[in-house]
Amino acid sequence: MSQAETDKRDVTLAFHVGAPNTDNGQLVWSLRKDAQALLDRGVMIRRPGTYMSALSQLLHKQNQDFVTGQEREALLAGLVKDQAVSRVILTNSSFLGVPGWMLSGGRLYRNAGKNTAGLRGLFPDNPCEFFLGLRDPATLIGPVFKSQSGRTWSQFASGVDFLDLRWSEVIEDIKIRNPGCRITVWCNEETPVIWPSILGHVTGLKDGFRFSGELDITKGIVSETGYERLETYLASRPGLTEEQRERVRALFLDYFHDEEQIEEEIDLPGWTQDLVDGMSQTYLTDTELIRHMPGVTFLS
Repeated sequence: MSQAETDKRDVTLAFHVGAPNTDNGQLVWSLRKDAQALLDRGVMIRRPGTYMSALSQLLHKQNQDFVTGQEREALLAGLVKDQAVSRVILTNSSFLGVPGWMLSGGRLYRNAGKNTAGLRGLFPDNPCEFFLGLRDPATLIGPVFKSQSGRTWSQFASGVDFLDLRWSEVIEDIKIRNPGCRITVWCNEETPVIWPSILGHVTGLKDGFRFSGELDITKGIVSETGYERLETYLASRPGLTEEQRERVRALFLDYFHDEEQIEEEIDLPGWTQDLVDGMSQTYLTDTELIRHMPGVTFLS
């Protein structure tokens, strides 16, 4: 085996698999602000448009036929190019499944384990990690339903008990089908405060890197005045630890949040406020269960 082949086998694939309607592609754009600095540290962030066609074709062939080692090596080589990297980040919310079938079978993403195992199967000799932002089904289902046009509401929600939707089942499914792969999750509702931590874990750099896009999520949900003050405050205090910066972001979000940006209107057939409240309570209970699942890193 050549040195180049040995190096490629050492490359970790970091899959950001969703969920849909959480960061809406912001992970890619935030990391691309530091693309060269990350590359200097062996971390490559790829835009989905540069690899999804080739990856999807090989996934389809893998489901129908046999994929050769040469085809897998060619896919990885196409991702890495001639760069000396130790980690490649691939992100696409459709990795979990097709949005229109999110509730198929009466549960959240019943094929999540199968689909992530398919991704894992394309790179059998490389370490793989999965990253997933969770979102309260009470606020997630509406946007996902509206983002697709292939199914009516009755088809989309057929046979679903909305009070019985569990992200923990999705995580457990991914765990079972991908033994040995690290899984990192977080709640979308906390993303504005913990965004730098999310970026740090996805890149594998943890707190060892200050991201240019650390306030990208915050910017969209605080007033312009609040954002400018937050930016100035943090810039004037470069010695703050990440934990201290997290507390500062939380305080500014509390004082300067834009109600119009964070208020979510829920209007779905047959839904009542009692149902929405019950779903949100189920979600809170479920995230506590996930927080203590062995083999899962829960960012909060």
